[in-house]
Order: sequence, then C-alpha cells, then structure tokens
Amino acid sequence: MRKRINWALAFTLMLLGGFLFVRGDLITTAASQPGLQAAQKPAAGSPLFFANPAANPADEACRLCHVDTEAIVAFPSGETLPARVDPALVDASAHGIGEQPLGCTSCHDGNRYRQPHEGIEAESIRDYQIQVSAACTRCHNQPHVTSHENLPGGETVLCTDCHGAHEVAQVDHWPAAEVTATCLACHEAGDRGRLELITAGGLFTHPVGENYCLACHSQPGPEILFADGETLSVYVNPDHLRTSVHGENNDWGEITCRNCHDQGTYPHEAIEAASPREYTLNQYQACAQCHDHNYDQALDSVHGAALEEGNLESAVCTDCHGSHNVQPPNVPRSRVSQTCRTCHSTIYDNYATSVHGDALLTLDNPDVPNCIDCHGVHTIDDPTTNLFRIRSPQLCGTCHANSALMEQYDISTQVFDTYVADFHGTTVTLFDHLDPNVETNKAVCYDCHGVHDIKAPDDPQSGIKLNLLATCQKCHPDATANFPDAWTSHFEPSLEHNPLVYLVDLFYAIVIPATVISLGFLVSTDIYRRVRTRISGRKGSES
Repeated sequence: MRKRINWALAFTLMLLGGFLFVRGDLITTAASQPGLQAAQKPAAGSPLFFANPAANPADEACRLCHVDTEAIVAFPSGETLPARVDPALVDASAHGIGEQPLGCTSCHDGNRYRQPHEGIEAESIRDYQIQVSAACTRCHNQPHVTSHENLPGGETVLCTDCHGAHEVAQVDHWPAAEVTATCLACHEAGDRGRLELITAGGLFTHPVGENYCLACHSQPGPEILFADGETLSVYVNPDHLRTSVHGENNDWGEITCRNCHDQGTYPHEAIEAASPREYTLNQYQACAQCHDHNYDQALDSVHGAALEEGNLESAVCTDCHGSHNVQPPNVPRSRVSQTCRTCHSTIYDNYATSVHGDALLTLDNPDVPNCIDCHGVHTIDDPTTNLFRIRSPQLCGTCHANSALMEQYDISTQVFDTYVADFHGTTVTLFDHLDPNVETNKAVCYDCHGVHDIKAPDDPQSGIKLNLLATCQKCHPDATANFPDAWTSHFEPSLEHNPLVYLVDLFYAIVIPATVISLGFLVSTDIYRRVRTRISGRKGSES
C-alpha cells in the first residue's frame, strides 16, 4: 500500500513539474520607476501580446511569486533590488491597458527566467538596467520623440531612466506637472518651475508638433552662441507665430515649425554657421519650399546679385518679411516703406519728407506710391543703370497720366505727353527705341523733380517754379533769367495757362488752314479756267 502511495505521489510531482516547465516560470526583478508611454506597439496578433495578463500562462506563473514576496535580488556590487512587482501598477500602465496588453515575457526572456532562475550576470543595478532596457527596441525602433545627452561621466541615458520598468505612465499623464518629479531625478530641483512649463506645453506629445517646439522656445532666455562670439535668441512668441500669415488663419493650413525647420528632436544637431548672419542665410532658403517663384525672382534682383558678389548683408526673404511674426507686407501700405527703411534709412528719411512720403506716412493716402510701386517687389532692378533712367518717364506716367487719379488732386494729366513732345522727351524716347542701354544726358522726370525728395511744385525747397532757373542751370550752365520762360510747364497752352502761347497757337491754327484753303481754291479755279479755255479753243478750230 505504501509503495502505491509513493508511486502516486511521485507521478503527481512529475505532472506538477511538467506543468510548471510548460508554463515557463519567470522572475521579474527590474526596478519600479515612473516613465512614458511607448511611442508605438507591434501590430495586433504579434506574439508579444496576450489578451490579458491572466490568460498568459507565463504571466500567471510570474505573478504567483512576484505579487507577494519579500525576496530581493543581490548584485556583486552589494546593491539589491526587491523582487516584488505590484500587479495593479502594471495593469494600469501604458503597457497594461487596452485590448492587447503586454505580458512579462514581452520584455523578459522566458527561457532565462525559468524557475529556478539563472544567476544574475550584471555586476550592478546599472549594468542590469542596461541589459533589460535593450528589450525596449523590440517595439520602439525609434525610441523617443526626444533624446538626452549622456549623463556626466559619459554614462548613457536609458529608456528606463525616464520611462520606468513596470508602471510606465500613459501618454496623457506626462504633461501633468506631477510627472516632473521623474525629470528632477537628474535635473536640479531649481528647474522644477521651468520643467513644469515645458512638460505642460507638450514636450512629450507625439507626433512632434508646434507645442513640442514651443515647450522650450517659448521660454525667454535661451540663446545660440556662435563661433564669432555673437549670440542669437531662440525665443519665439507663441502669439506672434499663431497670428502670423502662416498661423491659424492661413488658407493653406497652419504652418508648423517642422515645415521650415528640419530638426525635430532635441538636442538639435550642432549648428555649422559661424555667425548669426550666416545662420540666417542658411535658414531663409526654406522659403523656397512654398514660395519658389518669388524666391527665384529675388535671386535675380539687385539684392540677389549683391549677395552673390559676397555682400552677406544684402536683403533676403526673412529680412523683409520676418521669420516667425510674418505679417501681410502691405497692411498698412506704409509698412512696405518702413521695412525698406531697415537698410535704406537715409533714403527713407528723404522720402518721408517728400510730397509722396508725407501723404503716405501721415495721411495714409492710398494713391501715393510707396517703395515697391517704383522699384518693384521681388524683381528689384538696379536704379543706377541707363535702362532704368531711360524708362523712368514711363514709370512716372503710370500715375501722372491717369486722368481719373490726377483729377482728384488738380494735377495736369498731360505731364507724360507734354514731356514726350518737348526736346528732352523726344530724345529720350528716341534712345529708348534705338538702344535703351545707351547713356543719355537728356533730362528725365527726376532730374528736375528729385528722386525720393520730391516736393510740391510751389514748395520753396522744390526745384520747380521758385528755383526753376537753378534747376535748368544744372544742365545748361549758361542759362539766363529768361531761359525758363520758354517752358510752358506740363499744361497744354490755354487762356488760363500761357494765354499768349495759346493765342498764337490759335492764330496759326486759324490762319494756316485758311491760307491753305484759299490757295487751294485759287489753284483749283485756275486749273478749271485753263481746262475750259483749252476745250473752247479746240471746239473753235474744228468749226
């Protein structure tokens, strides 16, 4: 009877041993730390997932020991780790929620952790963490949306340093301020306020978006230090960014930081530019991704030519439009000229006191020209060339030959025609037709009226009316006091303007046609008489 009992007991123990062997008892000894949700998980049906922890035989076996134990894992370094794992924390973690949570063997090698467990080969807790954290890359091929530089002494930052081992925090929990305690494990306690702002601003969101970048760049203070010793602030005002033309009201859709900047993770790659200006010249090229037509035109302009010749201060897109706070360039219209003032301050000051500039800057008059109306926007030509000089009268005529516009200001609309009809204009027009690049010394509009400092004709500082002789003597040094009297201004002669010339013109307009008609009548009657005489004489001889 006793032999039967011994055989039955032996058979039962063999079945139990086989059952435990098949289930693959495991031990989980990683340290419990708070951490981040995984960036991605394998597809449904992967062998790494189980319907729930209880349905996984290996998990069930692991929990039999590790849920309620006082055991510790000892390392040769003398350090110890508790072997107990709280199942409630695991089930509520980012790896435990959902329809297909991870099991113990998803991270721990089931063969290695059979009971009795093999000995720990790691010399210290840190060595053990390095070994275990390597399992993270099974699911997270791109481990993180950010990265940290190595710790002091060259020690590598591990996934589990931030994310923890078992109670990995869900992604929605990370922006909460209490998670900052994890960061403070390495960062100084004095950084708590700044870290709370950064985490709440979306530092750990995925995919990388505007809030991720603004988590750091919306904090005043950080700067880039360049090799030449100069610095550049990297602060970005979130309100400026969102209310810019690239922001929330953009018809194409809001432009995010990543649309212009390639670097989406922190720490960023080292900046190769040696100075802030060189950095700007590297960054503004991103404008060509959307505005390729304007970008190409700017390269062919006087600004692009100067840049190609080595003038690094020549204007590029961001110098005129800005970088983050990009606003409509002509709202109000005075903004255009004020933008040009950044580089052309002396010219702007002259323009501001002119008849055009005063009306624009003081009265916000929409009819007067600003800088780009004369010089162009992106296709800005060199205004010192002969071509620009020859064609400048046509440029002025754009407004001054517009009858509807000039009528509002009681300005003659004949300025272009009267100029073209006189000696100066006729010669300039001839040069324009033959070869516009040939130099001519004949006066164009701005030789008399000025370029940027154009005054009203009756202004004492103007070169017209009160100072007309001095203006003429610029080209005609021998001109006397009565020299300007030969000029009839830009008005057609009338009883109001130059009445004597008008009457003389009227006299000739009547006398010349009358004389021609009278002479024509006399000639025609003489021809008639001669024809009749010849016909009469021929008939008399025949009779």
